[in-house]
Amino acid sequence: MKADRLAGVVTAVAGLGLAAASAGLDILASQPTLSARFFPYLLAGVLVLCGLALAVRPGERLLSEVVAQLLVRRGLAFAGLLLVYALTFRYVDFRFGTWAFVLAAMWVLGSRSRLELLILPLAVSAATYALFRYGFVVLLPTWT
Repeated sequence: MKADRLAGVVTAVAGLGLAAASAGLDILASQPTLSARFFPYLLAGVLVLCGLALAVRPGERLLSEVVAQLLVRRGLAFAGLLLVYALTFRYVDFRFGTWAFVLAAMWVLGSRSRLELLILPLAVSAATYALFRYGFVVLLPTWT
């Protein structure tokens, strides 16, 4: 229980450190999209909230179940898929890589519905590509 409190405090402090480091990121006043600080601040907020929740209510059964689920084979397999996706991101067409990652992740996490496995990876890949390419105007790796 004391280890949970300590881990919660350390996590909250890490979140505050990330927020402080993010404050130093340069942003453009005329930037039409989210600033460079948005996602680091979002992550910092999540770290602080989770750390405080763990520090205030250590040993909570729900939290221990979530951590246990992350450490089972499916969680480790998903982490491996995410690592492969990240390492091959710049070399593989974004649409194909995202489709393959979502398909494999769904399979690893237990989805067996053929209709889901057919439609969702295509939809996620197409929607993500369209959002970043045309919404945020970000060039993504493609095979030409």
